[in-house]
Amino acid sequence: MDAKGLLGQMLNQFVAFADNLVGAILILIIGLILAKIITRVIRKGLQKTGVDKAADKYLNGIDFLSGNNIRIVPSTLVSKIIYYSILLVILVAATDVLQMEAVSSLVQNAINYVPFLVTAFAIMVVGVLLADFLKNVSSATLSSLGIPAAGFIANFIFYFVLLNILMLALEQALINTDFITSNLSIILGGVVLAFAIGYGLASRSIMSNYIAHFYNRNKVNLGDIIEIGGKIGTVKDVDNTTLTIVSEEDGREIIIPLSHLNNEIVEVIERKPHAPSQPPV
Repeated sequence: MDAKGLLGQMLNQFVAFADNLVGAILILIIGLILAKIITRVIRKGLQKTGVDKAADKYLNGIDFLSGNNIRIVPSTLVSKIIYYSILLVILVAATDVLQMEAVSSLVQNAINYVPFLVTAFAIMVVGVLLADFLKNVSSATLSSLGIPAAGFIANFIFYFVLLNILMLALEQALINTDFITSNLSIILGGVVLAFAIGYGLASRSIMSNYIAHFYNRNKVNLGDIIEIGGKIGTVKDVDNTTLTIVSEEDGREIIIPLSHLNNEIVEVIERKPHAPSQPPV
């Protein structure tokens, strides 16, 4: 082929590429305009449904999010996801026009990954709500039982559930978590064992009082005059761990751990009839 023919072939290829480039640019411009219009309509529609207010009430109020200055706005988040998804589709169309198969295949893989990413995020949101719910329930239950470490235990439950949900979300996002899961299990097992031993040793006296309360119900009532440990007094108050008597000698209040009911002799000197409004020990 002579130089003139080669030049003509190159010119034809340039013209064809220029046409494809113009077409790709037009697709990008039109796609960007449509993406902005669509996402704006979706964002305003979601705002009118009140989904943002619901998120502020139930989701953003969680200590884990508010403490880390994280605020989730569903209308903005959903519109952004849709916007970038549309951009990816437009980019695939533009690269197809330019016959850039490698780039088009790469972007197509990114588009196929979006549903997995959205599902993983949804799992995380539901997981945070579930973890916070379990935290509040456990905190209220443990506090009602008078357990001193109620807050610590509730927070431990929250982060334990959250970590498991995080592992599930990462797996949904097609991220290999075998290494993280195996090491995390060892760490959590060690933490739980250390906490169980430490808390068990530290709360022996408290648990003995709870057990004494269970086994000594209906034996001592409010208003009874009793003698315990050489002290005589009238039973003024009882709770889950202690017994309060008013000394017959000088009127002082004496607080006695309920575990003493198991270890010492208790003599009921005078028993007052049990009133419905005054529950026994």
